[in-house]
Amino acid sequence: MPAPADRIRSLVDRHGVVSNHDVVRALGVSAATAHRLLRSLVVTGALVLEGKGRAARYRFRPLRHRFRRVGLEEDRVWQRIAAEIARTRPLDPADAQSLEYAATEVLNNAVEHSAGASVVVEVDFAPHRRTVASVRDDGVGVFHRLCTDFGFASPQEAIVQLEKGKLTSDPVRHSGEGLFFSSKAVTRFRLESNRVAWVVDGPANDSGIAASSVARGTLVTLEIERGRTPRLADLFARYTDTETLKFTRTRATVKLGLLGRALVSRSEAHRLVEGLPKFTHVTLDFSGVDVVGQGFCDEVFRVFGRAHPTVQLEPVAMNDAIAFMVARAGAS
Repeated sequence: MPAPADRIRSLVDRHGVVSNHDVVRALGVSAATAHRLLRSLVVTGALVLEGKGRAARYRFRPLRHRFRRVGLEEDRVWQRIAAEIARTRPLDPADAQSLEYAATEVLNNAVEHSAGASVVVEVDFAPHRRTVASVRDDGVGVFHRLCTDFGFASPQEAIVQLEKGKLTSDPVRHSGEGLFFSSKAVTRFRLESNRVAWVVDGPANDSGIAASSVARGTLVTLEIERGRTPRLADLFARYTDTETLKFTRTRATVKLGLLGRALVSRSEAHRLVEGLPKFTHVTLDFSGVDVVGQGFCDEVFRVFGRAHPTVQLEPVAMNDAIAFMVARAGAS
Protein backbone atom coordinates (compact mmCIF):
# COMPACT_ATOMS: atom_id res chain seq x y z
CA MET A 1 0.00 0.00 0.00
CA PRO A 2 1.30 3.51 -0.81
CA ALA A 3 2.68 5.60 2.02
CA PRO A 4 0.20 8.00 3.71
CA ALA A 5 1.92 11.05 2.21
CA ASP A 6 1.58 9.58 -1.30
CA ARG A 7 -2.09 8.80 -0.69
CA ILE A 8 -2.69 12.41 0.36
CA ARG A 9 -0.92 13.70 -2.74
CA SER A 10 -3.10 11.41 -4.86
CA LEU A 11 -6.17 12.80 -3.10
CA VAL A 12 -5.11 16.38 -3.83
CA ASP A 13 -4.33 15.35 -7.41
CA ARG A 14 -7.93 14.23 -7.93
CA HIS A 15 -9.75 16.99 -6.08
CA GLY A 16 -7.47 20.01 -6.25
CA VAL A 17 -7.97 20.90 -2.59
CA VAL A 18 -8.54 18.76 0.50
CA SER A 19 -9.49 19.34 4.13
CA ASN A 20 -8.40 17.55 7.27
CA HIS A 21 -11.75 15.74 7.25
CA ASP A 22 -11.16 14.52 3.68
CA VAL A 23 -7.90 12.90 4.76
CA VAL A 24 -9.56 11.32 7.81
CA ARG A 25 -12.18 9.67 5.60
CA ALA A 26 -9.80 8.63 2.80
CA LEU A 27 -7.02 7.21 4.98
CA GLY A 28 -9.08 6.02 7.94
CA VAL A 29 -6.89 7.86 10.46
CA SER A 30 -7.65 10.15 13.37
CA ALA A 31 -8.06 13.90 12.95
CA ALA A 32 -4.80 14.47 14.83
CA THR A 33 -2.90 12.09 12.55
CA ALA A 34 -4.40 13.67 9.44
CA HIS A 35 -3.39 17.10 10.68
CA ARG A 36 0.16 15.93 11.38
CA LEU A 37 0.50 14.37 7.91
CA LEU A 38 -0.83 17.46 6.19
CA ARG A 39 1.42 19.78 8.20
CA SER A 40 4.48 17.72 7.26
CA LEU A 41 3.63 18.13 3.56
CA VAL A 42 3.29 21.88 4.10
CA VAL A 43 6.69 22.03 5.82
CA THR A 44 8.37 20.19 2.93
CA GLY A 45 6.77 22.56 0.43
CA ALA A 46 4.59 19.95 -1.30
CA LEU A 47 1.33 21.57 -0.16
CA VAL A 48 0.22 25.04 0.83
CA LEU A 49 -2.32 25.84 3.56
CA GLU A 50 -5.19 28.24 2.89
CA GLY A 51 -7.57 29.33 5.65
CA LYS A 52 -7.74 28.44 9.34
CA GLY A 53 -9.59 26.06 11.60
CA ARG A 54 -12.43 24.17 9.97
CA ALA A 55 -12.01 26.33 6.85
CA ALA A 56 -8.41 25.14 6.36
CA ARG A 57 -7.76 23.67 2.93
CA TYR A 58 -4.60 22.19 1.45
CA ARG A 59 -3.53 22.27 -2.18
CA PHE A 60 -0.38 21.85 -4.24
CA ARG A 61 1.90 24.86 -3.94
CA PRO A 62 1.61 27.00 -7.09
CA LEU A 63 4.81 27.99 -8.86
CA ARG A 64 5.76 31.57 -9.69
CA HIS A 65 8.98 32.93 -11.17
CA ARG A 66 9.87 36.35 -12.55
CA PHE A 67 12.68 36.68 -15.09
CA ARG A 68 14.45 39.61 -16.70
CA ARG A 69 13.51 39.47 -20.38
CA VAL A 70 16.82 40.52 -21.94
CA GLY A 71 19.07 37.49 -22.35
CA LEU A 72 16.38 35.04 -21.28
CA GLU A 73 16.65 31.55 -22.79
CA GLU A 74 13.25 29.91 -23.05
CA ASP A 75 14.53 26.32 -23.02
CA ARG A 76 16.47 26.78 -19.80
CA VAL A 77 13.55 28.56 -18.16
CA TRP A 78 11.21 25.72 -19.01
CA GLN A 79 13.67 23.04 -17.89
CA ARG A 80 13.58 24.66 -14.46
CA ILE A 81 9.77 24.95 -14.43
CA ALA A 82 9.28 21.41 -15.75
CA ALA A 83 11.48 19.99 -13.00
CA GLU A 84 9.36 21.73 -10.37
CA ILE A 85 6.15 20.46 -11.97
CA ALA A 86 7.55 16.91 -11.95
CA ARG A 87 8.33 17.17 -8.23
CA THR A 88 4.87 18.51 -7.40
CA ARG A 89 2.49 16.65 -9.71
CA PRO A 90 4.15 14.82 -12.61
CA LEU A 91 2.49 15.04 -16.02
CA ASP A 92 2.06 12.12 -18.39
CA PRO A 93 5.03 12.15 -20.83
CA ALA A 94 2.86 13.13 -23.81
CA ASP A 95 1.18 15.93 -21.84
CA ALA A 96 4.55 17.19 -20.63
CA GLN A 97 5.84 17.26 -24.20
CA SER A 98 2.82 19.21 -25.45
CA LEU A 99 3.04 21.73 -22.62
CA GLU A 100 6.79 22.16 -23.17
CA TYR A 101 6.27 22.85 -26.87
CA ALA A 102 3.57 25.47 -26.27
CA ALA A 103 5.29 27.10 -23.29
CA THR A 104 8.68 27.48 -24.99
CA GLU A 105 7.03 28.95 -28.10
CA VAL A 106 5.16 31.48 -25.97
CA LEU A 107 8.26 32.29 -23.94
CA ASN A 108 10.24 32.85 -27.15
CA ASN A 109 7.59 35.28 -28.39
CA ALA A 110 7.77 37.20 -25.11
CA VAL A 111 11.57 37.39 -25.29
CA GLU A 112 11.83 38.38 -28.94
CA HIS A 113 8.73 40.47 -29.60
CA SER A 114 7.29 41.99 -26.42
CA ALA A 115 9.95 44.68 -25.83
CA GLY A 116 9.07 44.42 -22.13
CA ALA A 117 11.33 44.37 -19.08
CA SER A 118 10.26 41.10 -17.45
CA VAL A 119 8.47 37.79 -17.96
CA VAL A 120 6.49 36.02 -15.24
CA VAL A 121 5.78 32.28 -15.41
CA GLU A 122 3.17 30.74 -13.11
CA VAL A 123 1.86 27.20 -12.76
CA ASP A 124 -1.27 26.29 -10.84
CA PHE A 125 -2.36 22.72 -10.06
CA ALA A 126 -6.12 22.85 -10.49
CA PRO A 127 -8.86 20.33 -9.65
CA HIS A 128 -9.70 17.46 -12.00
CA ARG A 129 -6.03 16.88 -12.76
CA ARG A 130 -5.63 20.13 -14.69
CA THR A 131 -2.27 21.89 -14.82
CA VAL A 132 -2.49 25.55 -15.79
CA ALA A 133 0.64 27.43 -16.87
CA SER A 134 0.71 31.12 -17.70
CA VAL A 135 3.32 33.37 -19.26
CA ARG A 136 2.96 37.13 -18.84
CA ASP A 137 5.14 39.97 -20.08
CA ASP A 138 4.91 43.72 -19.53
CA GLY A 139 5.58 44.70 -23.13
CA VAL A 140 3.62 46.43 -25.88
CA GLY A 141 0.97 43.72 -26.23
CA VAL A 142 0.76 41.12 -28.97
CA PHE A 143 -2.31 42.57 -30.70
CA HIS A 144 -0.90 46.10 -30.67
CA ARG A 145 2.29 44.70 -32.21
CA LEU A 146 0.38 42.83 -34.93
CA CYS A 147 -1.78 45.85 -35.75
CA THR A 148 1.35 48.01 -36.02
CA ASP A 149 3.31 45.52 -38.14
CA PHE A 150 0.49 44.46 -40.48
CA GLY A 151 -1.89 47.40 -40.44
CA PHE A 152 -4.81 45.49 -38.96
CA ALA A 153 -7.67 47.76 -37.92
CA SER A 154 -8.32 46.03 -34.58
CA PRO A 155 -7.17 43.20 -32.30
CA GLN A 156 -10.17 41.21 -33.54
CA GLU A 157 -8.92 41.45 -37.12
CA ALA A 158 -5.46 40.42 -35.97
CA ILE A 159 -6.93 37.30 -34.32
CA VAL A 160 -8.74 36.35 -37.54
CA GLN A 161 -5.38 36.27 -39.35
CA LEU A 162 -3.35 34.86 -36.46
CA GLU A 163 -5.61 31.82 -36.15
CA LYS A 164 -4.78 30.68 -39.70
CA GLY A 165 -1.04 30.40 -39.07
CA LYS A 166 2.00 31.58 -41.06
CA LEU A 167 1.60 35.15 -39.76
CA THR A 168 4.99 36.59 -38.86
CA SER A 169 6.67 40.00 -39.03
CA ASP A 170 10.08 38.30 -39.34
CA PRO A 171 9.75 35.60 -42.07
CA VAL A 172 13.51 35.13 -42.31
CA ARG A 173 13.78 33.89 -38.72
CA HIS A 174 10.23 32.67 -37.99
CA SER A 175 7.69 30.55 -39.86
CA GLY A 176 4.60 31.95 -38.15
CA GLU A 177 3.64 28.44 -37.03
CA GLY A 178 4.38 28.84 -33.31
CA LEU A 179 1.13 30.29 -31.98
CA PHE A 180 -0.94 28.28 -34.48
CA PHE A 181 0.33 24.97 -33.14
CA SER A 182 0.65 26.18 -29.54
CA SER A 183 -3.06 27.08 -29.52
CA LYS A 184 -3.86 23.48 -30.47
CA ALA A 185 -1.14 21.62 -28.54
CA VAL A 186 -2.80 22.10 -25.14
CA THR A 187 -6.29 21.33 -23.87
CA ARG A 188 -7.25 25.00 -23.63
CA PHE A 189 -5.41 28.11 -24.79
CA ARG A 190 -6.04 31.78 -24.01
CA LEU A 191 -4.08 34.73 -25.46
CA GLU A 192 -4.90 38.10 -23.85
CA SER A 193 -3.71 41.60 -24.68
CA ASN A 194 -5.10 45.09 -25.23
CA ARG A 195 -8.34 44.06 -23.42
CA VAL A 196 -9.13 41.33 -25.96
CA ALA A 197 -8.70 37.55 -25.64
CA TRP A 198 -8.39 34.81 -28.23
CA VAL A 199 -9.71 31.61 -26.65
CA VAL A 200 -9.25 28.09 -28.04
CA ASP A 201 -11.03 25.11 -26.46
CA GLY A 202 -9.58 21.89 -27.84
CA PRO A 203 -12.16 19.37 -26.56
CA ALA A 204 -14.99 21.59 -27.85
CA ASN A 205 -13.14 22.20 -31.13
CA ASP A 206 -13.98 25.87 -30.72
CA SER A 207 -12.17 29.17 -31.17
CA GLY A 208 -13.58 32.52 -30.09
CA ILE A 209 -12.94 36.12 -29.12
CA ALA A 210 -13.75 37.46 -25.66
CA ALA A 211 -13.21 40.53 -23.50
CA SER A 212 -10.13 40.65 -21.27
CA SER A 213 -8.95 42.70 -18.30
CA VAL A 214 -5.34 42.62 -19.58
CA ALA A 215 -4.68 46.13 -20.83
CA ARG A 216 -0.87 46.17 -20.92
CA GLY A 217 1.51 43.44 -21.98
CA THR A 218 0.48 39.94 -22.99
CA LEU A 219 -0.86 37.02 -20.93
CA VAL A 220 -0.95 33.50 -22.35
CA THR A 221 -2.64 30.70 -20.41
CA LEU A 222 -1.95 27.06 -21.30
CA GLU A 223 -4.11 24.39 -19.70
CA ILE A 224 -3.35 20.69 -19.72
CA GLU A 225 -6.10 18.31 -18.62
CA ARG A 226 -5.02 14.72 -18.22
CA GLY A 227 -6.41 12.51 -20.99
CA ARG A 228 -7.69 15.45 -23.08
CA THR A 229 -4.52 16.80 -24.66
CA PRO A 230 -3.54 15.91 -28.25
CA ARG A 231 -0.29 14.12 -28.99
CA LEU A 232 2.14 16.44 -30.76
CA ALA A 233 2.83 13.92 -33.53
CA ASP A 234 -0.88 13.64 -34.31
CA LEU A 235 -1.30 17.42 -34.23
CA PHE A 236 1.50 18.11 -36.69
CA ALA A 237 0.35 15.28 -38.97
CA ARG A 238 -3.12 16.83 -39.16
CA TYR A 239 -1.82 20.04 -40.73
CA THR A 240 1.25 18.77 -42.59
CA ASP A 241 1.58 17.46 -46.16
CA THR A 242 2.70 13.83 -45.94
CA GLU A 243 5.03 14.13 -48.94
CA THR A 244 6.63 17.55 -48.51
CA LEU A 245 6.31 17.64 -44.68
CA LYS A 246 5.32 21.30 -45.01
CA PHE A 247 2.60 23.15 -43.08
CA THR A 248 0.03 23.22 -45.89
CA ARG A 249 -3.30 22.70 -44.12
CA THR A 250 -5.14 25.08 -41.82
CA ARG A 251 -8.49 25.66 -40.17
CA ALA A 252 -10.31 29.01 -40.10
CA THR A 253 -13.15 29.66 -37.66
CA VAL A 254 -15.50 31.74 -39.77
CA LYS A 255 -17.36 33.34 -36.85
CA LEU A 256 -14.20 35.17 -35.73
CA GLY A 257 -14.69 37.58 -38.61
CA LEU A 258 -18.25 38.64 -37.82
CA LEU A 259 -19.75 41.04 -35.34
CA GLY A 260 -23.19 39.44 -35.14
CA ARG A 261 -24.21 36.01 -36.42
CA ALA A 262 -24.49 36.83 -40.14
CA LEU A 263 -21.85 37.22 -42.84
CA VAL A 264 -23.15 39.17 -45.80
CA SER A 265 -20.47 41.48 -47.20
CA ARG A 266 -17.61 40.98 -49.62
CA SER A 267 -15.29 42.83 -47.23
CA GLU A 268 -15.95 40.15 -44.60
CA ALA A 269 -15.12 37.55 -47.23
CA HIS A 270 -11.86 39.35 -48.05
CA ARG A 271 -10.78 39.15 -44.38
CA LEU A 272 -11.61 35.46 -44.30
CA VAL A 273 -9.61 34.50 -47.40
CA GLU A 274 -6.64 36.77 -46.66
CA GLY A 275 -3.55 34.60 -46.26
CA LEU A 276 -5.26 31.42 -47.45
CA PRO A 277 -3.23 31.19 -50.71
CA LYS A 278 -0.32 30.06 -48.48
CA PHE A 279 -2.12 26.73 -47.97
CA THR A 280 -3.35 23.87 -50.14
CA HIS A 281 -6.24 22.74 -47.91
CA VAL A 282 -8.39 25.01 -45.74
CA THR A 283 -11.18 23.84 -43.43
CA LEU A 284 -13.76 26.62 -43.04
CA ASP A 285 -15.64 26.05 -39.78
CA PHE A 286 -19.09 27.69 -39.86
CA SER A 287 -20.00 26.79 -36.27
CA GLY A 288 -21.89 29.63 -34.61
CA VAL A 289 -22.80 31.32 -37.92
CA ASP A 290 -26.53 31.52 -38.69
CA VAL A 291 -26.66 33.34 -42.02
CA VAL A 292 -24.36 34.06 -44.96
CA GLY A 293 -25.14 36.39 -47.83
CA GLN A 294 -24.84 35.88 -51.57
CA GLY A 295 -22.00 38.39 -51.88
CA PHE A 296 -19.97 36.74 -49.11
CA CYS A 297 -20.33 33.24 -50.58
CA ASP A 298 -19.68 34.44 -54.12
CA GLU A 299 -16.43 36.10 -53.06
CA VAL A 300 -15.17 33.08 -51.12
CA PHE A 301 -16.32 30.11 -53.16
CA ARG A 302 -16.45 31.49 -56.71
CA VAL A 303 -14.07 34.46 -56.99
CA PHE A 304 -11.37 33.20 -54.59
CA GLY A 305 -11.92 29.58 -55.61
CA ARG A 306 -11.35 30.32 -59.30
CA ALA A 307 -8.38 32.60 -58.62
CA HIS A 308 -6.70 29.95 -56.45
CA PRO A 309 -7.56 26.51 -57.86
CA THR A 310 -4.75 24.85 -55.88
CA VAL A 311 -6.39 25.81 -52.56
CA GLN A 312 -9.06 23.30 -51.55
CA LEU A 313 -11.79 24.89 -49.41
CA GLU A 314 -13.66 22.48 -47.15
CA PRO A 315 -16.68 24.09 -45.44
CA VAL A 316 -17.87 22.23 -42.31
CA ALA A 317 -20.49 22.65 -39.55
CA MET A 318 -22.95 24.44 -41.85
CA ASN A 319 -26.68 24.71 -41.21
CA ASP A 320 -29.02 23.97 -44.14
CA ALA A 321 -29.34 27.61 -45.19
CA ILE A 322 -25.58 28.13 -45.30
CA ALA A 323 -25.03 24.84 -47.14
CA PHE A 324 -27.53 25.96 -49.79
CA MET A 325 -25.79 29.33 -50.28
CA VAL A 326 -22.35 27.70 -50.48
CA ALA A 327 -23.54 25.14 -53.02
CA ARG A 328 -25.20 27.89 -55.06
CA ALA A 329 -22.01 29.95 -55.15
CA GLY A 330 -19.91 26.95 -56.14
CA ALA A 331 -22.25 26.08 -58.96
CA SER A 332 -22.29 29.55 -60.50
